[in-house]
Amino acid sequence: MGHLCRVGVPAIALAVLLLVAVPAAAQQRTQAQAPATPNNDLWLTTDVGIEYAIDPQWSFHFETQLQIDRNISRLRDLTVRPGFEYALSPNWAAAAGYVQYQRYPTPLRTMRGSFQDILHRGRFGKIAFASRLRGEELFYENSALFVRTRALAGIRIPIGGAPWEFAVSDEIFVNLKVDGTGRQAGIHQNRTYVGFGRQISEHLKMSAGYELDTFERNGTFRNVHQIRLGLAYKLN
Repeated sequence: MGHLCRVGVPAIALAVLLLVAVPAAAQQRTQAQAPATPNNDLWLTTDVGIEYAIDPQWSFHFETQLQIDRNISRLRDLTVRPGFEYALSPNWAAAAGYVQYQRYPTPLRTMRGSFQDILHRGRFGKIAFASRLRGEELFYENSALFVRTRALAGIRIPIGGAPWEFAVSDEIFVNLKVDGTGRQAGIHQNRTYVGFGRQISEHLKMSAGYELDTFERNGTFRNVHQIRLGLAYKLN
């Protein structure tokens, strides 16, 4: 019996190691074989934003974004971004909060973490302009830390006396810390948007437009064409 025990313990340990190692290795192979986004793929992106003014300086913001890729045939991800904004002056503000990018195709990993914004808003006659510098510190499921910054600038031009406006913006993404993420450091992505917005009511605004998303992965550049639909609602 003692001999059987001495033989059985290593065998059981080896079996446990195989049960743990084989699925882990299979998961790594699945992630490595994740299909790349096709060049010139067509996406549908919907944005919903809710704003609540706490007082003249503080406000709470909750943003969600849903993306459908592969020529608008497959759910890609859901982004959730709650945060607080503090008005430093009539034109400047700072914001911070939490963000989660929930990926739905199995090989793609979920990212979650914090973000911080510096915002500037102003007007030149009837033209409204805005800029935003955003930092994100995102953790992968394998605990790798991904740090990037995003710089956005845009203008909104009213169309005559109608409740419509024309909007143009551009956003650049720069990867700063990429160890263990499979990404490269440096300028990674650019988004150019053109579209229209309309004030539906005192509290509700809608938008629709087109965005060209150009990004780099492993030295290859790809374009994504996005149809964007948005709703913004102010609670007070």
